[in-house]
Amino acid sequence: MATQQQNSSPHPAIAQAAALANAGRGEEAMFLVRQLAAHGHPDGLFVLGRHLWSGGLVTSDPVAAREQFDRAARAGHGPARILSTNLLASGIAGPRNWLTALSRMSDERAIDPRRKLQIELLSRMTLNSAGQPERLRKPERLSDLPDAQLFPGFATAAECAYLLELGSRNYRPAEINDGRGGTRLDPIRNSDEFTIHWLIEDPVVHAINRRIAAVAASEADRGEAMQLLRYRPGQRYRAHYDYNPGLDNQRELTALIYLNHDYKGGETSFIKTALKVKGRKGDLLLFRNTLSDGSVDPMSEHEGSSIISGTKYLASRWIRERRFAP
Repeated sequence: MATQQQNSSPHPAIAQAAALANAGRGEEAMFLVRQLAAHGHPDGLFVLGRHLWSGGLVTSDPVAAREQFDRAARAGHGPARILSTNLLASGIAGPRNWLTALSRMSDERAIDPRRKLQIELLSRMTLNSAGQPERLRKPERLSDLPDAQLFPGFATAAECAYLLELGSRNYRPAEINDGRGGTRLDPIRNSDEFTIHWLIEDPVVHAINRRIAAVAASEADRGEAMQLLRYRPGQRYRAHYDYNPGLDNQRELTALIYLNHDYKGGETSFIKTALKVKGRKGDLLLFRNTLSDGSVDPMSEHEGSSIISGTKYLASRWIRERRFAP
């Protein structure tokens, strides 16, 4: 596979397509993109892949999008190669081959300098040939109702630093769907968030997600994309359930990695009990949102208490009952 980095100036047709899309002429824009892709041009293949992934001008089709990223990567498109390797490592929207993905990362250091650090972090993890953790931290049971456990030292300081850096320039106010195809500010939390969506779920993040799945006795493909959360003084997450009655594939578990502990306030408090948790850096809190019959556990209602001073950082993952990833 070619590894040269993409040219800094994209094909002129890409800029023309973008202008057409901005003018509300989406069909014409996609015609130009598809025409460029049909000729095997890496820019056309990459942009077509992005549109197929996100939807909007075309119907979202992650499997077809991944195929376009793979083709663009083989044609020498650097960013497409990074995405292609990420998806190969995770098995999102297509086959998974962990060892092949790892072997490709070394050549990708010239495309994305973060690959060097990712390789170093992966080398420190005790993983088998499938990327599964070979050793797990033993939990401390915090409560039976709600079903809550703490895994001290689940993530290393270097892993926490890596996740903090990923979020550092990308946080935005927490939003929810507005029911009309858009978003609005979340009425019960005023924190900031950044989603490590599947395209940018690099092998380090994926390995951590597989570790979360392992301690949860779950599968990695049942987890939603990891979210990084930031709470500054005065910010909080009001009392709520992670259980959502509108979901067919329910959020049965919640996993929270504490990325730091140098702040005051900010306890994860379970409203109907005396349980309050303030983990140390690297600790993971795992709690169940459902009862054995799949209904909501009323004892799982919780809040992120207001921050008094400092800044609280978390990595959060909701785990569904069944496969969630495409």
